[in-house]
Amino acid sequence: MRTHQALARLAARQFGVVTWAQLDQLGYTKAAVSRAVSAGRLHALHRTVFAVGHQGVNRHGLCLAAVLFRGNGALLSYQSAAWLWGLDRTLELPVNVSVRWRGHRQSALGLHHCPALRDEDFAETELIPVTAIPRTLLDYASTQKTFRLERAIDGAHRLGLLDPAAVNLITEEVHGHRGAKPLRRAMAIYHERAFTRSGGEKAMLAALADVGVTRPAVNSFIEGYELDFYWEQERFAVELDSWEHHRSRRSFEEDRKRQEDLTMAGIEVVRLTGSRLKHEPHQVAQRIVQHLDRRRRVRS
Repeated sequence: MRTHQALARLAARQFGVVTWAQLDQLGYTKAAVSRAVSAGRLHALHRTVFAVGHQGVNRHGLCLAAVLFRGNGALLSYQSAAWLWGLDRTLELPVNVSVRWRGHRQSALGLHHCPALRDEDFAETELIPVTAIPRTLLDYASTQKTFRLERAIDGAHRLGLLDPAAVNLITEEVHGHRGAKPLRRAMAIYHERAFTRSGGEKAMLAALADVGVTRPAVNSFIEGYELDFYWEQERFAVELDSWEHHRSRRSFEEDRKRQEDLTMAGIEVVRLTGSRLKHEPHQVAQRIVQHLDRRRRVRS
């Protein structure tokens, strides 16, 4: 009875799965395991991993079972790791596991031989060994489309898990990885230097001058708010946004109220990022020309 109770407690901690070695430690003989399988008390998920009581283990159980089957040092990885960290909405099968060593069939589904795994690539969350966030993103980048990778990176940032410096380091240290190039490209926005206010103003005024736009008022107080660039006749304003400015809930709320107040006062506000102004100054200026023309037609 005590053995069965110990098994139940272990299974509860491990999402309903146990290994043959753990059963042995609990005192189960090979014959006892065979009888439990025949009676439906154990269900083989892998050669040495069993579900306890029923086959319907949840997704965490499937992930832990795959890791336990590959042995000590195995890590949930690739898309499966992204799901476990909360960076991907669905868990795709087969479950992906990475190991440093060889010894399993090369064609084993979901298995990745990764001798270049670094010590800092080992992590654990929800009691499941998993690749750390930088390694997860690197692996994920090698198999996923750009929009899914960008969504995963944004998710990591939103959850407070993203360390841009650590991600940059792994792309430099792990040579020849197919995910390095797409990951560097997707992370570029996190490494952009923020525009200084004066630098942004100079770049914007230069871009506007190149397309012949009437010079706007700069840093004018209108309706109680300081606007970066304002055309009074058209009641039109352009604001330069920086990533750093929007990293708090307070700034998010304040910006929404600011936008609402200005709209209610009949002022249209367009927000531009410093990154976009830096890389597409001519396109930005041309769009402003179009907005100003439209405002003039509306107000005429």
